[in-house]
Amino acid sequence: MDLTTAYMGLSLRNPLIASASPLTGEIGAIRRLEDAEAGAVVLPSIFEEQIRAEEERWERLTSAGVESFPEALTYFPDWSAYRVGPDRYLELIRE
Repeated sequence: MDLTTAYMGLSLRNPLIASASPLTGEIGAIRRLEDAEAGAVVLPSIFEEQIRAEEERWERLTSAGVESFPEALTYFPDWSAYRVGPDRYLELIRE
């Protein structure tokens, strides 16, 4: 039976769409949804407030105690080594 349908200008093999949820937030789960014949997947939204909160939390956690002990400056890798902000989300889209 052919369940091909058009949705928002996209041609889908069937009308079953996995909505934004924890299942659509990681590539392994998205691939399992694809294997289960989902016609499309909706990724979770990302908001500027989330990005700022995550960056502020990272800054707060990594700067605690750096004024007290000089060796504390070497405890953490460089900022660019962390996937903070939109980087993780963009990586999910790329994959």
